[in-house]
Amino acid sequence: MILDQKKTTIAYRCPHCTQSVFSIIGVFTLSGDLIRLKCPCEGSDLTIAYTADKKIRLTVPCLVCPKPHTYTISPGAFFDRDLLTLPCAYTGLDIAFIGTREKVGKAIEETGDQLLKMLKEAGYTDLASLRRQNEDAEDDFLTDPQVEDIVRFMLCELDDEGKIDCYCKEDGEIPYYNFQILSERVRVFCECCNAEATLPLAGPADAAGFLNIDEIHLK
Repeated sequence: MILDQKKTTIAYRCPHCTQSVFSIIGVFTLSGDLIRLKCPCEGSDLTIAYTADKKIRLTVPCLVCPKPHTYTISPGAFFDRDLLTLPCAYTGLDIAFIGTREKVGKAIEETGDQLLKMLKEAGYTDLASLRRQNEDAEDDFLTDPQVEDIVRFMLCELDDEGKIDCYCKEDGEIPYYNFQILSERVRVFCECCNAEATLPLAGPADAAGFLNIDEIHLK
């Protein structure tokens, strides 16, 4: 008997050569050691691994930021959705795409157009200049390197305890929560129903205060 294992397509755009990198990931493939999806130019790679509590952790190179971003999602979100996008926490630009081959291909193409528009609006003709600009901005804002980790930990804890509410729960849908760090605030949102909430984040003290939040209601 041959088992028809779950599988999904994952893709990202290399920040060094800008080409799209695709791979098909199956449940059985992911059950082993860390998976590394490497760009042919060898300038970047995306890694996938299970966490101790059987969630999936992805480390994704960013088109704009100098450092990669880390995401932790459920196996259901990873394998069962037609399209799941993972945005840069600072620009909102999608940098990883998971789902069917057709929808992933279309989404990454659209993001390429968004990137060109962002470069034009910022007054730059190449990606390297924009990355250097955001490296300076990141150094100014993130005075404590644990700020993003604290926010991410808080959201994962509240999500696991069912203490984040949005329209998905009313409609019987499965929500997927994410966040975007902005100047002096953090935007918490659901990628499925687009409900959101904005919380203050002026510095490390506010980030530490996230640990005392009991629940979040997205509207």
